[in-house]
Amino acid sequence: MDWVTEAIKLRQDVNEYTWEQISDKLYELVGEKYHPEKIRGACRRRLANLAHIKDTNKESFDESLPMITEENGIYTIRTRSSNREPVYISKNILRELKRMYCTQPYPTMNECSRRLNIPRNDFFLILKAFKITHDDIPFIDDDIVNSTAEELATESLEYRKHQYTEALSRLETETLRNENIKFRKKEYFYDYLHRMITRDIDLFAEKREMPILSENEVKSPLMLEIPIVDLHMGKLAWKPEAGENYDYKIAEKRFAGVVDDIIERIKDRQFEKILYPIGQDFFHFDTINTTTTAGTPLDSDLRWQKLFLRGVDMLIKSIDLFATLAPVEVLLVPGNHDKMTAFYAICFIQAWYKDVKHINVIVDPKTRKYFEFGKCLIGYTHGDKEGKRIFGNMQIEVPGAWGRTKYREWHTGHLHSEHVKEEHGVIVRRLSSVTGTDAWHFESGFVGAIAKHQSFIWDKNKGLSEILITVVE
Repeated sequence: MDWVTEAIKLRQDVNEYTWEQISDKLYELVGEKYHPEKIRGACRRRLANLAHIKDTNKESFDESLPMITEENGIYTIRTRSSNREPVYISKNILRELKRMYCTQPYPTMNECSRRLNIPRNDFFLILKAFKITHDDIPFIDDDIVNSTAEELATESLEYRKHQYTEALSRLETETLRNENIKFRKKEYFYDYLHRMITRDIDLFAEKREMPILSENEVKSPLMLEIPIVDLHMGKLAWKPEAGENYDYKIAEKRFAGVVDDIIERIKDRQFEKILYPIGQDFFHFDTINTTTTAGTPLDSDLRWQKLFLRGVDMLIKSIDLFATLAPVEVLLVPGNHDKMTAFYAICFIQAWYKDVKHINVIVDPKTRKYFEFGKCLIGYTHGDKEGKRIFGNMQIEVPGAWGRTKYREWHTGHLHSEHVKEEHGVIVRRLSSVTGTDAWHFESGFVGAIAKHQSFIWDKNKGLSEILITVVE
């Protein structure tokens, strides 16, 4: 009779024996000393196949548990209630399974199955047979019996180090893979961009003469400000749906009408300079998929390449006209529809006029801009983010200019209609737009605003002196 059978017999015959006492009795019977935990584990596995008993801790052997036998370091697991093939697992694989499954961060069954090359159903049966859970200790019974606590702790630490090395290697591989994907996408995008621009480059094929400004000295205290806001050049609207038609051709016509009207009205006047803030949702959309910067889908009848090329062409032609009357300062006010496209445009325009002394193009990525002219201070922002805080932004962000000036205004856009409010020493003037009404605005009830543009004439000593209004017919 083997020692496991003797231990079971002792346990069944004298139920008051503890596992320590059974260990002592076995030593007397077979002449070999076994650890109580090893005896208890061996008995539980044997009895799970043969019968069920209760020990002093009220433990019971579940009839539904698979049967386990061990021979030469190989466990054979059979189910009681089906004819499925037995599952075999070596002691070393079981040791690796427990170490992996019972160590944080706990992997899923699928992850362990793949890494150990064990079918998922077999893996589940092994967990059930050995009652393995995530919060179990990561060692098999023999390891606990035959090793000291210090040895087990050292082995756990070494395994954690191994986990760290593997995780670091996986992270490095994943990072390199993602970088390679990004690089390939970027390469494709650059190639696609080159092909598309090359296709439409004829828009700029003709030779353009730079504007010439009279060399006569101008002694004027006036500045003309031309903020054409919210053009939404790429917008598409259909009259039966939105109440009016609007597309890029209509946008170009309205833009040109505003520029021509301004030129006609001020051509005989003198100005120290012309301030030309561009942007403010000039282009309308910002991505290849015809969405805003934030991803909102929009209606348009323009390809993104054509939108950019025709848009910068319109801006450059308008700057050329203004620059024959006075030195021009150009700055960008980012909108919420086309932040990237507008920034590319201001960079394009700066490069275009880099050798023209009387045209200064300011490239600044900030969303709020300030321009100081004598005792006048004008702030620019699209007006979709600040809310009531705008009444305090100027004095905080440019306190020096605030102190030097007396006449202060914010010029914003976004709502396509005129609103004026004065508070805390600054006027916030939300400007009108010449754009059309699209389906979304019509459905939302944003209708009725007069399509018009306001230009402003500033006296450097007396503040705002005139507002020129151009109404779209």
